Amino acid sequence: MMAGIYLCINIVKLKDKEILKQLGISILCILGMSAFFWMPMLETYFFADYAVYQEDSMATTESFHESGLDIKTLLFTDTNGETTHIFEVGIPILIMLCLSVFVIKKGIDKNYKKEYFLFLILGIASTIIIIKQFPWGIFEDIFQIIQFKWRMLLFSNFFLAIICAININMLIKNFNDKDILVISTICILYAALLMPLLKINSEIQDINQYTIGDVTQNKRETIVGMGKGEYLPVKSNDNREYIKTREDTVYILNGIRKS
Repeated sequence: MMAGIYLCINIVKLKDKEILKQLGISILCILGMSAFFWMPMLETYFFADYAVYQEDSMATTESFHESGLDIKTLLFTDTNGETTHIFEVGIPILIMLCLSVFVIKKGIDKNYKKEYFLFLILGIASTIIIIKQFPWGIFEDIFQIIQFKWRMLLFSNFFLAIICAININMLIKNFNDKDILVISTICILYAALLMPLLKINSEIQDINQYTIGDVTQNKRETIVGMGKGEYLPVKSNDNREYIKTREDTVYILNGIRKS
């Protein structure tokens, strides 16, 4: 959808045959490099019956809504509890975004002026819709496939990173070794401050030691290695007792086994 918006804004440029040619080559390259993902996905979607494609399998409307973040969470990391989830936008990005006021006032290069404002809007929008109070309305059902609202931070970080890079480029025209040293030092210090928040467990339990847990007809029940069962075929997901009692052997449905 976001790529479509970008394409519509620059639709006039498609009159240039060279740009159209490069766009076609880029599309083919992207499809080729990602074929390992989208080809099996389409195969399972059209020719198989997996639970992931069933309604409310990946997430329910309620769970999707609850995955929204508070504004405070986007500004500060909550260190309470056993698990620390870092969703904050970060001080460096916030500071560099504030520079947008001066950059816009100074004047943006016409070569990427449209992209600047588009990415700024998309970056801010991608951040706002993550907030728990944001009214998704009918789109809540459509976007349930992403399971968690905070996954939109991926797009937010992408667009805002470009804006921050342009801001720095506009303000630092005569970039030299001293600037590199100062910025590198700030980045290292910021990363060092975040290190205590990253909990490292050297005694990670081997996955083979996990138990499947109680097998029920509840589709929200956790199955180790298979999420909530959404990546199972529908029949297997509905018959979890079979998964629990199935022996570690080869089952022959037709014919006989040859030694």
